[in-house]
Amino acid sequence: MNNAKTLSASGKVTYFAVLTALTVILQLVGNTVRIGIITLNFSLVPIVICGLLLGVYYAISLGAVTGLIILLNGVIGGDGFTNVLFGYSPVVIILVCIVKTAAAGGICALIYGALRKKNELLGVLLSSAAVPIVNSGLFAVGMFTIIPSLISAGFMAEGDSALYVVFIAFIGLNFVFELAVNLIVAPAVYRVIRVINGSFPVKSESESSSENGNKTEGEE
Repeated sequence: MNNAKTLSASGKVTYFAVLTALTVILQLVGNTVRIGIITLNFSLVPIVICGLLLGVYYAISLGAVTGLIILLNGVIGGDGFTNVLFGYSPVVIILVCIVKTAAAGGICALIYGALRKKNELLGVLLSSAAVPIVNSGLFAVGMFTIIPSLISAGFMAEGDSALYVVFIAFIGLNFVFELAVNLIVAPAVYRVIRVINGSFPVKSESESSSENGNKTEGEE
């Protein structure tokens, strides 16, 4: 007999609210803490937790919220790089900020949903790694589309290798740090939450809809 609990709709909303608040705090604090050229950014961890616990739609939503916070922080001058580029290519910067983290959350949840019944540990690890990879990958794509703006803003000179500037200067060690943090912190936090809540299984939206449909038919 399976006594494991599942998250109710209200439980999901509560977790989403807590993770959103945590994202705001981590994003604001992360931009002010540096070790050399590395920004200590832990704000991708809540996106992973959201993808593992709450599913695709919540993960995309939290990712979009995270991107919006990044954008607003840049627009008001909290992040000089985003602030300057926003003046040159506002549409691209808006899309880059919001889409990259929203897509990262959605892909994280999809990977976990596909693997959790076959190999949950593998699913958790791959989902945790997917968030910084997708986030940085889409950021790189966005930067490649605005090379002239990067040159005009003084972030690179004409003749510089765009590949080197984007992946080494802009992404570089920050990506390594984010990947390491997600692979270590996210699975640990997820495990603690599952233990606290009685190791509830996380159901995908399709599974929940299917169960609700079956329940309705049974009642009829």
